[in-house]
Amino acid sequence: MKKILSSLIIFFFLVITACGGPSSSTTSYLQVVEKGYSKDYKEAWIIAFNPFNITKQEKVKIMVEEPMVWNLIEVNKTYFTSYSKDGDNPWILSQIGHLDDDDTLR
Repeated sequence: MKKILSSLIIFFFLVITACGGPSSSTTSYLQVVEKGYSKDYKEAWIIAFNPFNITKQEKVKIMVEEPMVWNLIEVNKTYFTSYSKDGDNPWILSQIGHLDDDDTLR
């Protein structure tokens, strides 16, 4: 009975873990080429690429959850960023900082 119960617990744990999908996180330099937001102002995003990746300059759309942060981001500026995603959900901005600003709060 204990083997069946422990097997069921392991099975449910694996099912719950698999439902979340893979998680991914990236830290890189990004040059912002575009900013946008939804008509109802509930979503805001940036579109950017890594200017130091000489082999492939692939643009990525990153959702910005904090309106104050989105307001401070400037197009055609390069930032050091961290962003992540869970499964098929969009990329979410975690951290952002100016390249030459060593005096920012961390």
